[in-house]
Amino acid sequence: MTATMVQGFRRYEFTSTITNFLSTLTTEMNTYPYEDTNWKVTYYPKDPYSQPKAYNSLNQTYGTPLGSLTLENLNDASLFFSLCLNYSVSYGWTTYGYQLRCGLNRPTVGEAPYPDVSLTIGEESNIPFHTSSSNVTLNITYKWTVFPLNEAIFIFGEALNNIGNAYPFRLYLGRMTAYEEEDPVVKGSFVGIFSHAPIGSDTNWANNNLYSVGRGVVRNSRNNKKYELYNFCTSAQATSPGSGNRYFVSPWYVFQSKEGVRGEFQQMRSVVFKDANQHPDGTMIDLDGKRYHVFHVNDQQQPTSYKYWIDTAGQTRYIQPYFFDSNTLLGDGQRAILFELPTEVSK
Repeated sequence: MTATMVQGFRRYEFTSTITNFLSTLTTEMNTYPYEDTNWKVTYYPKDPYSQPKAYNSLNQTYGTPLGSLTLENLNDASLFFSLCLNYSVSYGWTTYGYQLRCGLNRPTVGEAPYPDVSLTIGEESNIPFHTSSSNVTLNITYKWTVFPLNEAIFIFGEALNNIGNAYPFRLYLGRMTAYEEEDPVVKGSFVGIFSHAPIGSDTNWANNNLYSVGRGVVRNSRNNKKYELYNFCTSAQATSPGSGNRYFVSPWYVFQSKEGVRGEFQQMRSVVFKDANQHPDGTMIDLDGKRYHVFHVNDQQQPTSYKYWIDTAGQTRYIQPYFFDSNTLLGDGQRAILFELPTEVSK
């Protein structure tokens, strides 16, 4: 276990298999003296929604519960997320790989985490850990780095084995910063879940040749549509000039085809350094009056084959795992993520 704490900012690092990921994450963020100051994490090992079921007319149980957790913001009760571990099971009782089902709202009955964004096991809104082929479920070991921010959490996973099948895991859960004043009806609902695996239920959103961008779901759109699909991307592809205090820094823009750019991720920026050795991982950098924590990103290679997963109805869901603008950077350089640190105020 490794935990970095700087002026209210925390960074957790640990290694675990997929099946131990949620329980280990809970332990890491709840262990003294590293309890997180912004988020309460609760683990539910026997959550009924984490129990795989075959998607057929009988909806029969397949296997034991795999566990779930809830993330509750200690400063804002409206920020609540659930992650529910499961795997797809086909009509013929064939398993197709681990995935997360997600929720954006508290359960209305009981305490069990309710994956309200992914009501059916095997939906496209689920987040897969690895590629699928017939009857292969890989309990891959990942190196995890978790950043719990004031109103968001970013989870970064790099596989340590089964590289040919494992997806580089990326997940942002939290509130976004809106660029314009919004209608009070939807102002508090610009909250979403954005992962490395594009989600969507229609051909336009699923077609990665048509839209080579990241995707996610927001609690409510500007038009108050529940669970609206949104795109996100950065524009930092060029390297820093490497002189003075000039850097090419980009927000993580969140946009929707019918609404345009609505805002950006909180407390996160993308940057490409010309010489990353000048800014080692874990150091601080001052830019435009703000201080940032530097997180180096060594992009894991994408799986070599089977770039899809199979839902419980036996349908193939092709994806191109995606979180950054691309894996190729103009002018070489090293990509990094900048996390904004709390600002000290002089009295």
